[in-house]
Amino acid sequence: MSNALFEVSRTMDTIIHPPLRQINKARKLVNVVPGEGIGELSVDWIELEAMSDAMIAYSFSTGAEDTVDFSLQNSKIPLIWKDFTLDRRLYEAMRRKNTNVDASAALEAAYTVSSAEEMMILRGITRNGTTFEKNGLYEGAGQDYSTPKAIGTYGGIQDAVTDVYEMMDDSDVPTDSLRWNLSMSPNIYNKVNKSRSANDVKEMKDLLELLGTPNNPGNVFKSNTLPSVSTTGSALLTPTPDTGSQYFDYYLSAEVQTELGQDGKHPRTGPISGRIFESGVLRIRKNAVIGKMTALSTAASV
Repeated sequence: MSNALFEVSRTMDTIIHPPLRQINKARKLVNVVPGEGIGELSVDWIELEAMSDAMIAYSFSTGAEDTVDFSLQNSKIPLIWKDFTLDRRLYEAMRRKNTNVDASAALEAAYTVSSAEEMMILRGITRNGTTFEKNGLYEGAGQDYSTPKAIGTYGGIQDAVTDVYEMMDDSDVPTDSLRWNLSMSPNIYNKVNKSRSANDVKEMKDLLELLGTPNNPGNVFKSNTLPSVSTTGSALLTPTPDTGSQYFDYYLSAEVQTELGQDGKHPRTGPISGRIFESGVLRIRKNAVIGKMTALSTAASV
Protein backbone atom coordinates (compact mmCIF):
# COMPACT_ATOMS: atom_id res chain seq x y z
CA MET A 1 0.00 0.00 0.00
CA SER A 2 2.81 2.43 0.84
CA ASN A 3 4.26 2.12 -2.67
CA ALA A 4 0.85 2.81 -4.21
CA LEU A 5 0.42 5.90 -2.02
CA PHE A 6 3.86 7.10 -3.01
CA GLU A 7 3.05 6.76 -6.73
CA VAL A 8 -0.24 8.67 -6.34
CA SER A 9 1.66 11.36 -4.41
CA ARG A 10 4.11 11.79 -7.28
CA THR A 11 1.22 11.92 -9.76
CA MET A 12 -0.40 14.66 -7.69
CA ASP A 13 2.88 16.58 -7.73
CA THR A 14 2.90 16.62 -11.53
CA ILE A 15 -0.65 17.97 -11.48
CA ILE A 16 -0.24 20.73 -8.88
CA HIS A 17 3.13 22.15 -9.99
CA PRO A 18 2.07 23.77 -13.32
CA PRO A 19 -0.82 25.86 -11.89
CA LEU A 20 1.32 26.84 -8.89
CA ARG A 21 4.04 28.14 -11.20
CA GLN A 22 1.42 30.18 -13.01
CA ILE A 23 -0.12 31.90 -9.98
CA ASN A 24 2.87 32.21 -7.64
CA LYS A 25 4.06 35.84 -7.90
CA ALA A 26 6.80 35.61 -5.29
CA ARG A 27 8.81 32.99 -7.21
CA LYS A 28 8.94 35.43 -10.15
CA LEU A 29 10.66 38.03 -7.98
CA VAL A 30 13.50 35.94 -6.53
CA ASN A 31 16.26 33.64 -7.66
CA VAL A 32 15.46 30.17 -6.28
CA VAL A 33 18.43 28.24 -4.87
CA PRO A 34 17.75 24.50 -4.37
CA GLY A 35 18.56 23.05 -0.96
CA GLU A 36 18.94 19.55 0.44
CA GLY A 37 15.52 18.61 1.82
CA ILE A 38 13.38 19.19 4.89
CA GLY A 39 16.17 17.82 7.09
CA GLU A 40 17.91 21.20 6.79
CA LEU A 41 16.92 23.15 9.89
CA SER A 42 18.96 26.25 9.06
CA VAL A 43 21.32 27.67 6.45
CA ASP A 44 24.47 29.81 6.83
CA TRP A 45 25.11 32.67 4.40
CA ILE A 46 27.31 35.75 4.14
CA GLU A 47 26.18 39.36 3.99
CA LEU A 48 28.99 41.55 2.61
CA GLU A 49 29.61 45.01 4.02
CA ALA A 50 30.46 48.09 1.92
CA MET A 51 34.10 48.87 1.08
CA SER A 52 35.82 52.25 0.83
CA ASP A 53 36.49 53.90 -2.55
CA ALA A 54 39.23 52.55 -4.84
CA MET A 55 42.33 54.67 -5.55
CA ILE A 56 43.66 56.11 -8.83
CA ALA A 57 47.38 56.91 -9.20
CA TYR A 58 50.37 56.25 -11.49
CA SER A 59 52.06 53.98 -8.96
CA PHE A 60 50.84 51.75 -6.17
CA SER A 61 50.72 53.20 -2.68
CA THR A 62 49.17 52.34 0.64
CA GLY A 63 45.71 53.38 1.68
CA ALA A 64 43.48 51.37 -0.67
CA GLU A 65 43.40 48.20 1.39
CA ASP A 66 40.26 47.21 3.26
CA THR A 67 39.90 44.39 5.69
CA VAL A 68 37.11 42.37 4.15
CA ASP A 69 34.23 42.70 6.55
CA PHE A 70 31.19 40.50 6.39
CA SER A 71 28.33 39.44 8.52
CA LEU A 72 27.82 35.70 8.88
CA GLN A 73 24.10 35.04 8.99
CA ASN A 74 22.26 31.90 10.00
CA SER A 75 18.61 31.61 9.09
CA LYS A 76 16.25 29.00 10.42
CA ILE A 77 14.31 27.34 7.59
CA PRO A 78 10.58 27.25 8.29
CA LEU A 79 8.10 24.68 7.05
CA ILE A 80 4.92 25.58 5.19
CA TRP A 81 2.23 22.90 5.02
CA LYS A 82 -1.48 22.18 4.69
CA ASP A 83 -3.23 18.91 5.57
CA PHE A 84 -6.28 17.45 3.82
CA THR A 85 -8.29 14.22 3.70
CA LEU A 86 -8.96 12.15 0.60
CA ASP A 87 -12.03 9.92 0.44
CA ARG A 88 -10.95 6.28 0.30
CA ARG A 89 -13.26 5.29 -2.55
CA LEU A 90 -12.04 8.23 -4.62
CA TYR A 91 -8.47 7.16 -3.94
CA GLU A 92 -9.23 3.57 -5.01
CA ALA A 93 -10.82 4.85 -8.21
CA MET A 94 -7.67 6.85 -8.91
CA ARG A 95 -5.51 3.85 -8.17
CA ARG A 96 -7.47 1.60 -10.51
CA LYS A 97 -7.22 4.31 -13.21
CA ASN A 98 -10.90 4.01 -13.90
CA THR A 99 -11.05 7.80 -13.59
CA ASN A 100 -8.58 10.60 -14.17
CA VAL A 101 -6.48 11.51 -11.17
CA ASP A 102 -8.56 14.05 -9.25
CA ALA A 103 -6.13 16.11 -7.22
CA SER A 104 -8.63 18.86 -6.41
CA ALA A 105 -8.13 18.52 -2.65
CA ALA A 106 -4.37 18.49 -3.04
CA LEU A 107 -4.47 21.45 -5.42
CA GLU A 108 -6.62 23.50 -3.06
CA ALA A 109 -4.19 22.73 -0.24
CA ALA A 110 -1.29 23.62 -2.51
CA TYR A 111 -2.85 27.02 -3.24
CA THR A 112 -2.89 27.79 0.49
CA VAL A 113 0.76 26.74 0.77
CA SER A 114 1.64 28.94 -2.21
CA SER A 115 -0.22 31.87 -0.65
CA ALA A 116 1.68 31.39 2.62
CA GLU A 117 4.97 31.26 0.71
CA GLU A 118 4.13 34.53 -1.06
CA MET A 119 3.40 36.14 2.30
CA MET A 120 6.74 34.91 3.67
CA ILE A 121 8.77 36.13 0.67
CA LEU A 122 6.99 39.45 0.12
CA ARG A 123 6.12 40.48 3.67
CA GLY A 124 7.83 38.07 6.08
CA ILE A 125 7.06 35.54 8.79
CA THR A 126 4.33 36.69 11.16
CA ARG A 127 2.02 35.05 13.66
CA ASN A 128 -0.37 37.95 14.21
CA GLY A 129 -0.31 39.67 10.81
CA THR A 130 1.41 42.83 12.06
CA THR A 131 4.64 41.90 13.84
CA PHE A 132 7.25 40.16 11.66
CA GLU A 133 9.82 37.90 13.28
CA LYS A 134 11.65 37.62 9.94
CA ASN A 135 11.32 40.24 7.25
CA GLY A 136 10.40 39.59 3.65
CA LEU A 137 11.20 41.90 0.74
CA TYR A 138 8.66 44.59 1.65
CA GLU A 139 9.30 44.72 5.39
CA GLY A 140 13.06 44.36 4.83
CA ALA A 141 13.35 47.05 2.13
CA GLY A 142 16.29 49.38 2.55
CA GLN A 143 14.50 52.23 0.74
CA ASP A 144 11.23 53.45 2.24
CA TYR A 145 9.43 55.93 -0.03
CA SER A 146 6.72 57.25 2.26
CA THR A 147 5.95 60.49 0.42
CA PRO A 148 2.22 60.64 -0.47
CA LYS A 149 1.96 60.21 -4.22
CA ALA A 150 -1.18 60.40 -6.38
CA ILE A 151 -1.16 57.85 -9.17
CA GLY A 152 -4.72 58.61 -10.27
CA THR A 153 -3.37 60.74 -13.12
CA TYR A 154 -0.88 59.80 -15.83
CA GLY A 155 2.74 59.89 -14.72
CA GLY A 156 2.15 59.50 -10.98
CA ILE A 157 3.51 55.96 -10.64
CA GLN A 158 6.45 56.79 -12.92
CA ASP A 159 7.34 59.76 -10.69
CA ALA A 160 7.26 57.46 -7.65
CA VAL A 161 9.54 54.88 -9.31
CA THR A 162 11.98 57.60 -10.39
CA ASP A 163 12.06 58.98 -6.84
CA VAL A 164 12.95 55.52 -5.51
CA TYR A 165 15.67 55.21 -8.17
CA GLU A 166 17.14 58.48 -6.84
CA MET A 167 17.12 57.08 -3.30
CA MET A 168 18.94 53.99 -4.55
CA ASP A 169 21.43 56.14 -6.48
CA ASP A 170 22.41 57.74 -3.17
CA SER A 171 23.15 54.21 -1.87
CA ASP A 172 25.36 53.42 -4.90
CA VAL A 173 22.89 50.99 -6.42
CA PRO A 174 23.51 50.69 -10.22
CA THR A 175 19.87 51.38 -11.08
CA ASP A 176 20.57 51.85 -14.80
CA SER A 177 22.35 48.47 -15.05
CA LEU A 178 19.47 46.44 -13.63
CA ARG A 179 16.03 45.48 -14.86
CA TRP A 180 13.25 45.90 -12.34
CA ASN A 181 10.08 44.25 -11.11
CA LEU A 182 7.34 46.47 -9.73
CA SER A 183 4.74 44.67 -7.61
CA MET A 184 1.64 46.67 -6.71
CA SER A 185 -1.35 46.21 -4.45
CA PRO A 186 -4.49 45.52 -6.53
CA ASN A 187 -6.01 49.00 -6.18
CA ILE A 188 -2.80 50.65 -7.39
CA TYR A 189 -2.22 48.14 -10.18
CA ASN A 190 -5.75 48.50 -11.50
CA LYS A 191 -5.50 52.27 -11.53
CA VAL A 192 -2.17 52.25 -13.36
CA ASN A 193 -3.39 49.64 -15.83
CA LYS A 194 -6.16 51.88 -17.12
CA SER A 195 -4.22 55.14 -16.95
CA ARG A 196 -3.74 57.00 -20.23
CA SER A 197 -2.09 60.28 -21.17
CA ALA A 198 -3.86 63.20 -22.85
CA ASN A 199 -2.58 61.75 -26.13
CA ASP A 200 -4.13 58.35 -25.31
CA VAL A 201 -0.82 56.65 -24.50
CA LYS A 202 -1.13 53.77 -22.04
CA GLU A 203 0.95 54.47 -18.95
CA MET A 204 1.68 50.78 -18.46
CA LYS A 205 3.80 50.74 -21.63
CA ASP A 206 5.90 53.69 -20.50
CA LEU A 207 6.17 52.21 -17.00
CA LEU A 208 7.54 48.91 -18.34
CA GLU A 209 10.20 50.78 -20.31
CA LEU A 210 11.10 52.80 -17.20
CA LEU A 211 11.68 49.50 -15.38
CA GLY A 212 14.11 48.40 -18.09
CA THR A 213 14.66 49.57 -21.65
CA PRO A 214 12.38 49.82 -24.71
CA ASN A 215 13.92 46.60 -26.07
CA ASN A 216 14.14 44.85 -22.71
CA PRO A 217 11.39 46.18 -20.42
CA GLY A 218 10.86 45.29 -16.79
CA ASN A 219 7.83 43.56 -15.28
CA VAL A 220 4.77 44.56 -13.27
CA PHE A 221 2.76 42.31 -10.98
CA LYS A 222 -0.44 42.56 -8.98
CA SER A 223 -0.21 41.17 -5.45
CA ASN A 224 -2.92 40.83 -2.83
CA THR A 225 -0.15 40.35 -0.27
CA LEU A 226 0.98 43.99 -0.38
CA PRO A 227 -0.86 46.28 2.05
CA SER A 228 -3.74 48.47 0.90
CA VAL A 229 -6.64 50.25 2.55
CA SER A 230 -9.46 51.84 0.52
CA THR A 231 -7.81 54.39 -1.83
CA THR A 232 -4.31 53.99 -0.38
CA GLY A 233 -2.00 51.24 -1.58
CA SER A 234 1.62 50.21 -1.84
CA ALA A 235 4.25 48.93 -4.24
CA LEU A 236 7.56 47.07 -4.14
CA LEU A 237 10.49 47.73 -6.47
CA THR A 238 13.08 44.94 -6.79
CA PRO A 239 15.71 43.89 -9.35
CA THR A 240 14.71 41.04 -11.63
CA PRO A 241 16.24 37.67 -10.68
CA ASP A 242 18.37 37.58 -13.84
CA THR A 243 20.05 40.90 -12.98
CA GLY A 244 19.90 41.01 -9.17
CA SER A 245 20.35 37.46 -7.89
CA GLN A 246 23.46 38.53 -5.97
CA TYR A 247 21.37 40.78 -3.71
CA PHE A 248 18.75 38.35 -2.43
CA ASP A 249 17.41 34.86 -3.10
CA TYR A 250 15.00 32.21 -1.87
CA TYR A 251 16.74 29.16 -0.45
CA LEU A 252 14.30 26.32 -1.19
CA SER A 253 15.34 23.31 0.85
CA ALA A 254 12.26 21.31 -0.19
CA GLU A 255 10.02 22.02 -3.20
CA VAL A 256 6.24 21.84 -2.84
CA GLN A 257 5.31 18.17 -2.67
CA THR A 258 2.55 15.80 -1.67
CA GLU A 259 2.57 13.15 1.05
CA LEU A 260 -0.20 10.58 1.48
CA GLY A 261 -0.76 8.26 4.43
CA GLN A 262 -3.45 5.84 5.59
CA ASP A 263 -5.62 5.46 8.69
CA GLY A 264 -4.02 3.02 11.13
CA LYS A 265 -7.39 1.84 12.51
CA HIS A 266 -8.87 1.02 9.10
CA PRO A 267 -5.97 0.62 6.68
CA ARG A 268 -8.15 -0.85 3.92
CA THR A 269 -11.26 1.34 4.14
CA GLY A 270 -10.30 4.43 6.15
CA PRO A 271 -9.66 7.83 4.54
CA ILE A 272 -6.31 8.78 3.09
CA SER A 273 -4.57 11.61 4.93
CA GLY A 274 -2.75 14.10 2.73
CA ARG A 275 -0.21 16.84 3.33
CA ILE A 276 1.20 19.45 0.98
CA PHE A 277 4.48 20.88 2.27
CA GLU A 278 7.61 22.79 1.41
CA SER A 279 10.46 24.50 3.28
CA GLY A 280 12.53 27.54 2.40
CA VAL A 281 13.78 30.91 3.56
CA LEU A 282 14.42 34.33 2.00
CA ARG A 283 17.99 35.67 2.24
CA ILE A 284 18.53 39.43 1.75
CA ARG A 285 22.20 40.28 1.23
CA LYS A 286 21.80 43.96 0.32
CA ASN A 287 18.54 45.66 1.23
CA ALA A 288 19.48 48.95 -0.47
CA VAL A 289 18.32 47.47 -3.81
CA ILE A 290 14.80 46.96 -2.46
CA GLY A 291 12.39 49.89 -2.40
CA LYS A 292 8.89 50.05 -1.00
CA MET A 293 6.30 52.75 -1.67
CA THR A 294 3.98 52.99 1.29
CA ALA A 295 1.74 56.00 0.60
CA LEU A 296 0.42 55.65 -2.94
CA SER A 297 -3.07 57.01 -3.57
CA THR A 298 -5.54 56.21 -6.32
CA ALA A 299 -6.71 59.84 -6.20
CA ALA A 300 -5.86 62.38 -8.90
CA SER A 301 -4.06 64.57 -6.35
CA VAL A 302 -2.93 64.50 -2.71
